[in-house]
Amino acid sequence: MTWSVLGAQFCLELSFGVLLALAFVPKAPVGTLFYRLMGSSAMVLSLVALALLLRVEGAGWTDPAVLATGLSLLGYPLYSGPLRGWKWGGGLAWALVGTAAAVVLVLSTALADAGAADLVVAGLSALCTGAVAGSVGLAMVLGHWYLTVPNLKVSHLARLNRVTVGAMLASIGSIALTCAWHADALADARTPLLGPWGLFYLGTRVTVGLLLPLLFAWMTAGSLKFENTRSATGILYASTVLVLIGTAVSVSLQNSYLVPL
Repeated sequence: MTWSVLGAQFCLELSFGVLLALAFVPKAPVGTLFYRLMGSSAMVLSLVALALLLRVEGAGWTDPAVLATGLSLLGYPLYSGPLRGWKWGGGLAWALVGTAAAVVLVLSTALADAGAADLVVAGLSALCTGAVAGSVGLAMVLGHWYLTVPNLKVSHLARLNRVTVGAMLASIGSIALTCAWHADALADARTPLLGPWGLFYLGTRVTVGLLLPLLFAWMTAGSLKFENTRSATGILYASTVLVLIGTAVSVSLQNSYLVPL
């Protein structure tokens, strides 16, 4: 598996996560700049993924993963501007479906021998990983927005924090499912996943990338009960760093074991 493919998958996962989290703040009075900033972040990640995919030997504009990534970018003008309502939601849904399809198509290329069920399990794990990183990152940015919109209701950030918790739990479940689904292959690997070194990296991925951020999400919820958005934002900042480390370890594990973890 080449690093261009892994890098493209990493960017697409993050783009998917940002877009998914954006869907949970459709009515927050944060101004057009917030949606443009976060929408542009997702768009840039998809563009980087597109460039990396085109670097793969034999890839072209008709390659399914390249095509899906390119088509997903068509929703950018709708979800990143001043539009609201069904037009905004339609553009966001288009980009979400396109990005999710691109992730699965990249996996189908990287895991050439995988069956349909294997791709479903792999896609679920990869998309959950992206959902965690994107939702925590967007929650952190939204927390900073309270400095510029002090009258913004705390409920918007509290709701997004609950989304991060759901994404983390789903990611933990998808990792467990992946380990059970590929138990024999992971045990027969050159460095068995449940051996000392495999467990070290898997433990780092789960502890740093999911369990500690889950604890931080609980701390964030506690701060928001007292409407202390500054403390909550500081906690979310630390959580974002941990989640990105965990996501990077996930990519490294996939390179070693050929399945998203």
